[in-house]
Amino acid sequence: FRFYVYSAYVERRTVAAVRVIAATKTRGADPVMCRLWMADNRTISLKARVKPIRENWNLKYSATYVLCLLRDSGVKPQDTVGASISIVASTAPNRPPTNLLTIRDTEPKNGIEETLHVCVKPFHFSYSRDEWLIEWFELNRLLGASHFYMYNESLSVQVACLLEHYRKQGLVTLLPWKLPIVTKVEIRTEGQFAAFNDCLYRSMATAGWLLVIDVDEIILPRRERTLTALLTSMRASYNPQSKAPSAFLFRNAFFYLRWEDDPEAPAPLVTSRKTRRWAAPHALKNRSKYALRPREAVELGNHFVWELAPGATSIGVPTDRALLHHYRIACEYGGMQCLTVPSTVDRTAHRWADELMQRVTSEKEQLARVCPA
Repeated sequence: FRFYVYSAYVERRTVAAVRVIAATKTRGADPVMCRLWMADNRTISLKARVKPIRENWNLKYSATYVLCLLRDSGVKPQDTVGASISIVASTAPNRPPTNLLTIRDTEPKNGIEETLHVCVKPFHFSYSRDEWLIEWFELNRLLGASHFYMYNESLSVQVACLLEHYRKQGLVTLLPWKLPIVTKVEIRTEGQFAAFNDCLYRSMATAGWLLVIDVDEIILPRRERTLTALLTSMRASYNPQSKAPSAFLFRNAFFYLRWEDDPEAPAPLVTSRKTRRWAAPHALKNRSKYALRPREAVELGNHFVWELAPGATSIGVPTDRALLHHYRIACEYGGMQCLTVPSTVDRTAHRWADELMQRVTSEKEQLARVCPA
């Protein structure tokens, strides 16, 4: 019986429940139930519905939702906020629980419509690109991002120090992410779908928009200065507003770091130097990334939203409005063949170069004082 639980959230939209983010066997998961420990000392047993998150590649384990159903329990979703919940095996309901999660609220707070938060999949293989990470953070901040959710499977000392620096400023939530399941062999890369969906529910109360990208990707609008301005403008073109999409997908274009530097680079930054990209971006849903209204999503995938709340829709963003810049070190399939694809020079990132250089320089000066070289 291997059933790992990570976090618990109130679910009011699709069903009255507590939604637990977990990982377990993809096929024939052990039957479980939920035990709810209320603030008033009541203990309530709830039926559980176990639902594998869709992107499991038929591996032995997958990220899973456990819906602890509140129907007929006499408990309203709101009453579970701050209560504790355990997932227990149905076959041994009286055994002391081996897990205990505090239930977090998902009700969106007022005045968050324009806030943009970012989800990043777990860092692994002692992730160590600290120089680039500063540039990535600062450019995303210029684009309107105000908070980043990150998951630490393994980090280099420098990156850990950098993330701690940003955490102290209230910019980063860094969560431990050590799954005791062997990665890739038994579960899709670091159980990243459990992390994306934890991030979705964790951000729901405070993020008007959620951006799901990797640390080698940046979404750059072609006209607006910020992503929030782009998203607001794209939603505004719908009449009535209720018809506006809840999720926007951005097409991927590789900028290979092995391609030559731009002789016109205005700053010694990756995004200033590396301006050559694929001439034809990937099709939608193939390596695309997205921004969405978290309260209108039920389940996230890596490249698109698997399930939106009833009535919500998603749409592709035309490449003349924005593009996903994917700064890649190596060719996708090894070798050097990728460097021969038809390419074009795209200097969109230069629009932010001066301001970005100032911010990167300033952050590096602060970091030099607190982080060992």
